[in-house]
Amino acid sequence: MKTAAFLMLILTSWQPAETPGWPDFVNGAFSKARDVAAASNTVDGLALACRSGLVIGGFKQDGEQSVLSLHRALADCEAALKLDPHNVVASVSYALALGYEGKRLKKASYINASREQLEHALEQTPGDPLIMAALGGWHSAVSNAGFLARIALGGSRKDAEQYFRQAIALDDRSIGIRFEYVRFLARGDREERAQALKQLKIVLSLSPEDAAEKIMQTRLSELLKPLEQDDKSEARDTVFRTSAFRDIRDWSDLEPYQLMPLVDPHS
Repeated sequence: MKTAAFLMLILTSWQPAETPGWPDFVNGAFSKARDVAAASNTVDGLALACRSGLVIGGFKQDGEQSVLSLHRALADCEAALKLDPHNVVASVSYALALGYEGKRLKKASYINASREQLEHALEQTPGDPLIMAALGGWHSAVSNAGFLARIALGGSRKDAEQYFRQAIALDDRSIGIRFEYVRFLARGDREERAQALKQLKIVLSLSPEDAAEKIMQTRLSELLKPLEQDDKSEARDTVFRTSAFRDIRDWSDLEPYQLMPLVDPHS
């Protein structure tokens, strides 16, 4: 079974402006943002520390260091969720981090836990576009991993498309939401690749709200040429090359982050 190439939403526009470390995050000082936010020991601060760790590990590091940042992000998200089990940013960040750890370890239990976290979050906050986009990314990643992954984990391109469209309808100015949708479409058939090009041009026309959005926009811009040339192989290669935590599967020998339930599904 192929492992799912998990998503990277940067969760823009969901962070309270007064969160400790937020100005540093906006300006691209992600390490400082992580430290300042975590030191606040508040729900929003710990959620931002987790977000920052995902950006650092996913886009700024590779190898063992990226795994360490991923594990720190998981710990920060767990701390935030212990304070507020229904915090949207922490819930989605935690789900993303679980997905990457599952990809690294090639363990379905982590990937299933990622989906359960997102579905529970959506139950608690119905109609939230960030959660919907994250679920779209989950289905996109799993359905792209091959037939066995789709059967074992339940990923569906149809569900991915539906979640992405609902999320964009609710928030059409978010680069973070459109980021994974473009990448989803770019791995599809000719009609989907044509739609990916249209969506990509929209993303490139938007003004980034922070340094993380600028990273996403820059990475997506590399898809412009293969999509304009309708080069299926190059489009898929570009999606992989610009992925977050790209080499994380090469570090499966490192200790796993202990998977444990944080939230009672009926709470």
